[in-house]
Amino acid sequence: MARQRPGASKPTVARVPGLDQPGTLHNLSEIHPLLDHYPRKTDQDGNLDLETPKLWASAPPLDNMLKNQADDDVDEASLPHGLTKDDLKKFLKRALVVKRTSNMTTAGKIPSMYALVVVGNGQGIAGYGEGKDDEVARAVRKATNRAMRNLTAFERYDDRTIYHDIDHKFHATNIQFRSRPPGFGNRCNHYIHEICSCIGILDISAKVWGSRNPMNVVKATFEALSLKQKLPEDIARGRGKRVVDVQHTYYGASE
Repeated sequence: MARQRPGASKPTVARVPGLDQPGTLHNLSEIHPLLDHYPRKTDQDGNLDLETPKLWASAPPLDNMLKNQADDDVDEASLPHGLTKDDLKKFLKRALVVKRTSNMTTAGKIPSMYALVVVGNGQGIAGYGEGKDDEVARAVRKATNRAMRNLTAFERYDDRTIYHDIDHKFHATNIQFRSRPPGFGNRCNHYIHEICSCIGILDISAKVWGSRNPMNVVKATFEALSLKQKLPEDIARGRGKRVVDVQHTYYGASE
């Protein structure tokens, strides 16, 4: 028997629930969740049957413990009218920012992962959300589900661009949006480009001055496109004209 050197650390032994206590013995007639498997069925040729049930039919128990149910579940009542959970599977999802952050406390630095996600169906509905967790995948999942609960409907002219030019300021970020003709494309900041793609805006140009912080740019874009646009109905009501006259004057409508 090999003798252990003085001062050497003892080897660690993996402990199994139900077997790590002295004086206890696992009942061999029962199936242990970690040590055993269900008996495999074989056919006449000795091949394994693919229909043999698994020990965990859906997912290991640890997955349910690690989930944050409040951030994973999206209630259909919180979605805009006419949308269901099946519609959310077809949405475009863009992770604009994924970075590592640290929270300085008296116990030291506590690292975590931060994610900023934008989702949209490409037909005038989009939303953004933030998520923070110890793992990247879970942070992105939290941000995606929060974005699903914060969907906003956007007005588009001819289903491709904005109705008019917009100048908007959000804190230290200044953005100018310009309506463009068909075929112009999206020529703008890369964050705004991804947001417009999720919304379904195909022709637009934008310029950002001041702070280019991703969160400020995203919030300024959503705020400007959802609140700062004046529709033909609003302009006609304010000028005392018909909607047809406003569309002919401002948008070159033929009728």
